[in-house]
Amino acid sequence: MRKISCLICLGLLLCVAQAQDAAEPEVQASSEPAADSPPKKASVLGVDSILVTVYAADGKKESTKQGKLDEALLKATALRSGQYVEVSFTPLLDGAPAKPQQAMLAAASKAHPGLTAYAVAKAQKGGSHVASLGTAAIEKQLGSLGGELALSLLLGDPAAPLGVSGSIGSLLLPEAATGSAAPKPKLLTAGHQPVNNFKPNIAHIFRTPDKRAPAVVSLAFTGLALAPLALLVLYLGALGVNFAGFPSGTAGLWALLFHGGIAALLGLYALFWLRLDLASTLPAALGLGAFTALTGYKALSALSAQRAAEAKVAAVAVKKAN
Repeated sequence: MRKISCLICLGLLLCVAQAQDAAEPEVQASSEPAADSPPKKASVLGVDSILVTVYAADGKKESTKQGKLDEALLKATALRSGQYVEVSFTPLLDGAPAKPQQAMLAAASKAHPGLTAYAVAKAQKGGSHVASLGTAAIEKQLGSLGGELALSLLLGDPAAPLGVSGSIGSLLLPEAATGSAAPKPKLLTAGHQPVNNFKPNIAHIFRTPDKRAPAVVSLAFTGLALAPLALLVLYLGALGVNFAGFPSGTAGLWALLFHGGIAALLGLYALFWLRLDLASTLPAALGLGAFTALTGYKALSALSAQRAAEAKVAAVAVKKAN
């Protein structure tokens, strides 16, 4: 029996080993096509023909040139005050018109490396883009800077691994006036150029608070405010307080609640005077006022009903006596 059991176990082990050997080639065969699959083709970003137009200060066209990127369409073109350059082009992604994430015109100073003025291109109907850059925009970003500026077009998009950067030509700005009375050119470094359009921080300045009145004046006005209450207490003392006339029964309970509401209102006023603000005092005052009005109405109603019952009892007694 032992021999038969050993033979059966040996046969099972051989079957398992053969099944594993047969499955391994299938795995390798299925993984080979995935390794040999061609990589996805990357998109290519480009630009169509470029149209460069120079405008005068009054908006009239002075010159127009059309060509390809990296062609010297502008050769040290003089740009006087008020003039501007407009560049029209159509970005292409895999040969089709597209709207790249970044499209701008850059004017870099040749005399001062690192100083560059930018103009963002705006998309138009039909896929074309237009970017304009004038003397006012250059002066706003770089200051009163003269000399030659290298004009280039910059394009970028996440779909294309490589961007586009090509020259269009150069502009020539008039040099700043010289002389003892002439202002010095204001050259801004690249870190101070407002190309990020961050809003400036606003610092609020408050005036110095007025000097408070002396403590004697505050105490005097406090006394004047409490004077009517003091006069009321004196008047009630002169009249005499008769606790025997306080109502009993239901009317007495409502009367106690009514006077408790008045005391709570007076305590709330004291807290408002000492530590509370108006926003936290008003809700509590409204609640206590409604409670006091309700209990006062109930007290008067119960007192009236009690007096009516007493008058009825007295009338019945008089009739019996007669």
